[in-house]
Amino acid sequence: MSTKNPVVIGLAAAVTMILAGCSAANPREESPPATVEAIAGSPVQQVRLTEQAMHRLGIVTQEIRAAKVTEHGRPGSHLVIPYSAIVYDTDGSTWAFVNTAARTFVRQRITVSAIEGGRAVLTKGPAVGSAVVTVGAPELLGTEYNISGEE
Repeated sequence: MSTKNPVVIGLAAAVTMILAGCSAANPREESPPATVEAIAGSPVQQVRLTEQAMHRLGIVTQEIRAAKVTEHGRPGSHLVIPYSAIVYDTDGSTWAFVNTAARTFVRQRITVSAIEGGRAVLTKGPAVGSAVVTVGAPELLGTEYNISGEE
């Protein structure tokens, strides 16, 4: 008896087919839509997408900005990102995918101090001006973890 969640496996298979430009009825062999490369000395990997995969996933990025935010009764300047940029790891840790080069993304650990509506206030994260993925981050996480639905 399998203990794998069929919904998760089905979702992972769908993401794989979307990245590859396939449908369940018409899978086709093509060059990989994404490459995942180890980063020396880092537990995360770099994800590089083809132009077609970028388009299919609808990847959208937004720059991290600094904003004056009052926390615990004290005003200060903090990093702010859209809440949609946050991805959660299996252990609950928080991350954001940073756009490091054309069609290239690296997951970076962030520390969220508050969530205010559609934005997250960070005490630790990428530098101001860095572009983080706001649409498509969960698919990048699945790509980095090599979730293909075939396990």
